[in-house]
Amino acid sequence: MFPFDSARARMSVIIRDEQGLIKLYSKGSDERLMGLLKKSKEEQKADPILVETEGYLLAASLKGLRTLYMAMRVIDEEEFAEWKARMDEVNIFVPGNETEAAEKKMKYDSLVDEIERDLEYVGCSVVEDKLQENVENTIHNLGKAGVQVWMITGDKMGTAKSIGYSCKMFIKRRMDIIQIDEEYYIPGSQEIDVTKVLSRVQNAYPTDEKLIGLLITGMLVEKLLSHAEVKEEFIKFAKRCNAVVCCRTTANQKATVVRAMKEACPGEITLSIGDGGNDVPMINEAHVGVGVYGKEGMQAVQSADYAIGEFQCLWNLLMIHGRACYLRIAELILYFFYKNFVFTIPQMLFAFWCGYSGQTFYDSWYISCYNLVFTSLPLLIKALFEHDVHHIKDRKLPLNKIYPYLYYYGQGNQVFNFPTIVTWLLYGVFHACIVFFVPILVFDKAILTSDGNNEHFWLVSLSSFTSVIFVVNFKLYTIHRFFAWINIVGFLVLSIGLYLIVQWISNSLELFLTIDSVIEVYKTPAYYFTVLACILLAYAIDHFIQVWTFHVSKSTSDLVRLWAHCFDSSNLEENTAKFRELQTLDMNARKGKVS
Repeated sequence: MFPFDSARARMSVIIRDEQGLIKLYSKGSDERLMGLLKKSKEEQKADPILVETEGYLLAASLKGLRTLYMAMRVIDEEEFAEWKARMDEVNIFVPGNETEAAEKKMKYDSLVDEIERDLEYVGCSVVEDKLQENVENTIHNLGKAGVQVWMITGDKMGTAKSIGYSCKMFIKRRMDIIQIDEEYYIPGSQEIDVTKVLSRVQNAYPTDEKLIGLLITGMLVEKLLSHAEVKEEFIKFAKRCNAVVCCRTTANQKATVVRAMKEACPGEITLSIGDGGNDVPMINEAHVGVGVYGKEGMQAVQSADYAIGEFQCLWNLLMIHGRACYLRIAELILYFFYKNFVFTIPQMLFAFWCGYSGQTFYDSWYISCYNLVFTSLPLLIKALFEHDVHHIKDRKLPLNKIYPYLYYYGQGNQVFNFPTIVTWLLYGVFHACIVFFVPILVFDKAILTSDGNNEHFWLVSLSSFTSVIFVVNFKLYTIHRFFAWINIVGFLVLSIGLYLIVQWISNSLELFLTIDSVIEVYKTPAYYFTVLACILLAYAIDHFIQVWTFHVSKSTSDLVRLWAHCFDSSNLEENTAKFRELQTLDMNARKGKVS
């Protein structure tokens, strides 16, 4: 048996029947098997059975059915014995390196092609391949989110066109389908008529009234992408199209299309999704590969970055989880730099303040625990559970209508960009100055304690460090959009609680420079005043900036949260129209998004 191979687009088996005859049966795409028939192309066109079969297959493909040709041949005993001896030599050879393995594969393919020739037509089969649930809605929502969807399939052009309509990539009466097929070859040649192709694609532009769809074969795509004169214009045209369907593509041609788009659009992200072995090269070539569990084996799933059960799960993967991960990771990075600015700059300022004496401003154990213990877990909780629009809590909202409008955050890099990075760093510098200068100014006059003792250095240090812990935690919670019990635990127990425990431990162990100082600090009213002053000053200014920004320019997610408070599920149409009206306020932010 010769298993199915995407390059050959067929599979074959050799048997010996009851009469002792050696027969080869092969099934595969009509294009490949027609070229392996004993009859020439002219004889095939004159054969009434083949002509009638071709008509049936064309009618079936227009209905979206998948078609297969079947052919066979009787192999002579001597020919088979000689061929089998050579095949056995190839099979028993054990390659020692990659070069020898490639040579073995080449010899094997050559022998298979040698035996798969001079076939006689046997028949054909037609199989109904239904679309999975919600494929059309998923593709429609991806389009609303600014994602350009290409369908790359090995089906016949008629089948691919029918599937394009059924999954609503092609829209009847609103879309002009540009079909590039064998008509664009130079007559009597296998070369592309460049002038004809350019004249067709250069003048095609979508409008509000008329959309554009492209239907093209894989062989033509490969030739166009390898043609220097037309490659750039073809890619520009393909990007202008509202829908692109590539049919009759092999596995390597699928990967070629993805690679060409990656090279032509270096700033954009490609995602490939498939369920069969033919899709593995395409999945591996894309930035993100998604495999679908199906009846065609596990190759796609095993090769992919993500695995899903059905195509409709792609909506959740991108619109909910993918978008949420972008927000979480972007804000995690920004906050991480911010909190280290707040923590590090006071130590730099103290070096100036003390004339480079070498005295550390904070206890070395406090410095070690800052990122490892005191501030890590609340940030981790936010990075795992944060949502700006919660897909479970806000389930009463029509999320399938909302999320596509929110997806542009990641496309346009709205959260992690140069202005936001600078803003967060400025916050860090400003808060660092507060937690350093406020304790210094409060204790500058050496206030006496109730016992008559002067305030010591570690009171200033602990006041500043405690202010740092509270300020960075309050800052984290001012940017929280979704609160749950675990957030409160993270703030009170895993950050503030752990810090207080370490403080008490440091009062008793000689490992800490603050030994015997913590109790004195707790007895000093100025300590509480200093910490409270730092928190109020930092939080008041932050809160003012956030409120002002919210009233001046609301993001779409802000509008959704406002809308959720007054949403009435009993009047879905009116509320959806209200959201669309509110959503137009944020359209300026969407102008810079990337498809």
